[in-house]
Amino acid sequence: MRLDPDRLALLRQCMILDSAPERAYDDMVRLLAEGLNVSTAMVNLLDSGRDWFKAAVGTPLRESPAATSFCNIFFHTNLDLLVVEDTTLDPRFADHPLVLGTPRIRFYAAARLRVHGQTLGTLCAYDDQPRHISVEQVQQLQTLAAAVAARLALRLKAA
Repeated sequence: MRLDPDRLALLRQCMILDSAPERAYDDMVRLLAEGLNVSTAMVNLLDSGRDWFKAAVGTPLRESPAATSFCNIFFHTNLDLLVVEDTTLDPRFADHPLVLGTPRIRFYAAARLRVHGQTLGTLCAYDDQPRHISVEQVQQLQTLAAAVAARLALRLKAA
């Protein structure tokens, strides 16, 4: 769960929260946004009370409250990948404040960032239009998420 002390300790050991931008993460997020043709993509790290964005395109925000986290769903599923083509048709998201109000999220795709068995965050993409993505685009999301998770694991080794 989000408040699991072992998960939070591992996240802190990465020494990534509130760190400066890094080109590798920025590039992966840009590639995801372009590859999925979406307005917003991010590396989203799930801290105890917030989602902190290590890299993001399509939003000026650097964090958002845990209470409005789409990616919180990964604490309630065993799936490592989630694609929601139209959030208004998905009962898990249809009543969400970010679907009903600004920014009116209609499409959501995310891959779990798992390091040493713990969910540290997600690589995710949003858009204000429903959309279908191809098998190749899903594979791109998975490949980029694996690269982000590998970078997080390297941070642990260096810490």
